[in-house]
This record gives sequence, structure tokens and C-alpha cells, in this order.
Amino acid sequence: MNFRATVSTTLILAAASAMIACGKKDGEAKDGKDAKDGKAADVAAIRVVASPVTSRPFEDWGNYSADLRGSEDATLAAPGQGGRVAQVSEVGKAVQAGQALCDIESARYQAMLLQAKAAVDVAKGEVERQKVNVEKGFTGKAVTDQAEFGFQQARVAMLQAQRAYEDSRCQAPFSGVMVSRMIERFQTVAPGQATVRVAATNRLEAVVSIPESEARDFREGQSAEFSQVQDTARAFAGKLKSIDRAVEAKNRTVMARIDIPNSGNVLRPGMVGRTRILRKKYDQAVVVPSNAVLRLQEGTMVMLVKDGKAVQVPVRLGPASGDSVVVESGLSAGDMLITMGAFQVSTGTPVVY
Repeated sequence: MNFRATVSTTLILAAASAMIACGKKDGEAKDGKDAKDGKAADVAAIRVVASPVTSRPFEDWGNYSADLRGSEDATLAAPGQGGRVAQVSEVGKAVQAGQALCDIESARYQAMLLQAKAAVDVAKGEVERQKVNVEKGFTGKAVTDQAEFGFQQARVAMLQAQRAYEDSRCQAPFSGVMVSRMIERFQTVAPGQATVRVAATNRLEAVVSIPESEARDFREGQSAEFSQVQDTARAFAGKLKSIDRAVEAKNRTVMARIDIPNSGNVLRPGMVGRTRILRKKYDQAVVVPSNAVLRLQEGTMVMLVKDGKAVQVPVRLGPASGDSVVVESGLSAGDMLITMGAFQVSTGTPVVY
């Protein structure tokens, strides 16, 4: 073999071995640096937002949809034979009890009433005559009984005629305001057709349906508020007037009525809005943001900061209002609660805030 070729081959192999060795060392050094950096990342503290737990007064309100009606509220109906409307009052008119608000052939119904009253007088006279005949022995008691039966029939007919006459005049059953009408002048109305609506508007009732599961928390006299859908910033104070003792089978709710003073007639029957009823007032309660609460498979938890590390703590929640919730057990005033970032940490995770 040529000596020069042998030396050249040897030098080339030596150089290649050196390059491989250098590459291996560089790789090992790089891998070692990455491992060290990874270990450092594992122990790096996670930044969270935390604040000390405090106690403060808290009010637990129930919120529900509500419809307004007058404290006295009635929709009147046309008389039993209907008729043609001769006159009807204007909406918004203040009315007194017994005042006529329309005229649906009232003269005809008045004549029918007078006829019925006359029939009562005749029947009453017949009873008196038969009583005399029985006393004198001219007839038996059965005749008197028959006369009494006829008298009672006449009285029933008179009462029906009285009601028909009142309906023909849309007679107000109480003092209030004529809030709407469903008939027009010269219109022919059917028997029993709605005519006008009268309501007492100085005080209104907010009618509320409360879920069966929440009804036990309420009782008459509790504070309440009503606000219109388009003006939630303005609340009208009231009181829980009554709550039904029976549950509606169809939707499993309980009907409640809230009395609301209506000074200036700002509110109107038929309005819809939101009603709040004060369930309970706490002098002092531990209240935390709702987004600080973790609802996990193992239960309801919050994350605290202790000695620079996150600690998971089970809690029992109470009532909520808006973005806040009462914690009935598990927290104490002064505990450092993680309010943002709780989902990013677990027990033992180093944290900074």
C-alpha cells in the first residue's frame, strides 16, 4: 500500500471521530440544559388574583316575573240577551261605585226589571192570601207551599233582571278608574261579551308565580319591590300581601300577590315587570365572587393561598345574588381567596399575586 495514501486515510478517520465526539458532547450539553430548564419551569410560581375574604351584610332576594292588576280589578260583561251600544264612557275616567259606564239598550232591561219586580209583588200577595185561607181552614197547607215556591221563583227572576239591568249600564262595582273598553258606540254585542274594565289604581297588585321549591321561604309581610322591564333602575316598594297555600298542579308553582302603592298613577294595570321579594337579611355573611367557586366532581371547592401555595378547600354555599354568593362554611374572614386563576392551579402549586 502507498504510504501517503495510508497516512491520508488515517487522518481523515481521526478527524471524523473528533467531529462525532464534539457533536455528541454538544448534544449532551444541550439536552442537559433543556432538562434543567424544564425542572425550573415545573417549580415556577403561577400568577393569580387573590384577595382576603371579608364578611359583610347581605340580603337574599328572590327574583320573579310579575303582572300588575288593580287592587280591585273587574272586567264587566254584556247582559244575558246582548244588545246595541248606545253610549260608552271614555277610558281613563275616574268612576264611583254604581256609576253607569255604558248603555246597552238599558231601557229594555229596565222594563224587564220592573216587570220582574211586579211579579214578585203579585207572588208575595198570593202567599199572604193563601196563608189566610189556611188559617180559616179553606185550603190545606200544600197550597201555601205552592204559593211560597212561586214567590221564590219570582224573586230569582227579579235578581236576574237586576243583574242584567246593571250589565246593560256597565255599572261600576267599586270606585276606581275605567282602564279599558272592549266595545264601541252603535256596536251590537253578544250576550256575555266583555265590555269595559274597571280597576282601583291607587294601589296595585303584582301577581307572581313562585316555584314550589322556593315557596316555603316566603310569608305575608315580607318586603318586596317591582320594576318595569324597560326601567329596571326604578323600583317601587311594596309588601307581600298573600301567598297561596295550594300548589298549581300544572306548573308546580304557588301564586303570590304583592301590594304596591301607586302614588301618581305611574304604574298601570296590565304592565309586566320583575319583582323581588326579600327572603332573608344577614347582618354579617362571608360573601365571595361566584367565579371563584369551583364545581368539581368531588364537590364545591375554592382555592386559597397559604404559605405561597394554592390549597383546595371544600365549601358549602348559601344564597346568591348577582355575581356574589354566600359561603356558609369552609371559609373564614381573612383567608386569602384566589378570585381569578383558580382553574390553573391545584393543591401545592406555588402562586404569586
